[in-house]
Amino acid sequence: MTEAPRIDVVILAWNDGDVLPAAVASALGSEGVSPRVVVVDNGSEPPVPPHEDDRVTVVRSPDNLGVPAGRNLGMRHGEAEWACFLDSDARLEPTCLARLLEPLRDDPTIGLSAPVYRDQLPSASAGLAPTLSDKVLRMTGRRDTYRAVEPPAGAPWWEVDFAIGACQLIRRAAFDRVGGLDGRYRFGPEDVDFCLRLWEGGYRVVQVAAASCFHPARRGHRNVFSVRGVRHVAALLPHLWKHRNFHRPL
Repeated sequence: MTEAPRIDVVILAWNDGDVLPAAVASALGSEGVSPRVVVVDNGSEPPVPPHEDDRVTVVRSPDNLGVPAGRNLGMRHGEAEWACFLDSDARLEPTCLARLLEPLRDDPTIGLSAPVYRDQLPSASAGLAPTLSDKVLRMTGRRDTYRAVEPPAGAPWWEVDFAIGACQLIRRAAFDRVGGLDGRYRFGPEDVDFCLRLWEGGYRVVQVAAASCFHPARRGHRNVFSVRGVRHVAALLPHLWKHRNFHRPL
């Protein structure tokens, strides 16, 4: 009997209350793969307690490291060929990881795959690299989606410039090759930067039609005049300059 492929699922936690157990349970309930969960407690108070399932490791950081540094820490506590970044308020459908794994196992040039979130358009979570005008439209509430990539008719998956970090399945070799997530990003968009660097490193990013995951649609930075909005804009401008010449290979 063929052994199910092992996948490390890295989940960040920061004062997440009741949503974290649901995310962990959804990962452990994955079908067709052998999941191991690494929960990175990013300075929660009270701390995340040890889990009763020996497939779950809780890594405690006394301080909030931010998303990229926290996820990099979680990756260092796994060793599987494949790893999934999963938000604490997301829930995997039982077949999601197995579906996400299909293109990566079929094609070694694919470094990352992402799902289509339940009850959302594909362009709500992936598409062409955001521009400054795209961000302005989203932050002012005039657009809820990214610029879409038109999937070929009947295609099981298709290339996108990026996919949001709420759920990403990653080839560990690709993660290592590009140096992981950029820890200098504290207020986004580290997920876009990571995907674009994968492309620049010779890997492809795809979205998978049959991979389903629940994640609430959020507009956390819509108010540009809030503290969070100002911080996001301050992080966004150097990001846009960094990737100003990005063009996905055709």
